[in-house]
Amino acid sequence: MVQWQYKTLLVEFQKDGLLGEKYIDEDETEAVLNEEGRRGWELVTASLTPEGMMFFCKKELPPGQETEAAEDEAETVEAEEVPDDGTLGSIRIF
Repeated sequence: MVQWQYKTLLVEFQKDGLLGEKYIDEDETEAVLNEEGRRGWELVTASLTPEGMMFFCKKELPPGQETEAAEDEAETVEAEEVPDDGTLGSIRIF
């Protein structure tokens, strides 16, 4: 039987100036999703939230392995840890 592990990623809205419109940075989103894909995570769905876009990902657990304790806790990953262009904002991984 296949067992799955799940992860959520929040790409927060950016803002143009003090009163500017909120937007999702396409380059940031692409870089984050590509990096997680290289780590074996598959995008299942996405949802708009008041803070930005929430992405729901999954990956198959190796046979006999239970959930990974490190993935069970919320953490903040700074964009500098994403090895793409280095210009990304913060993302939250839950």
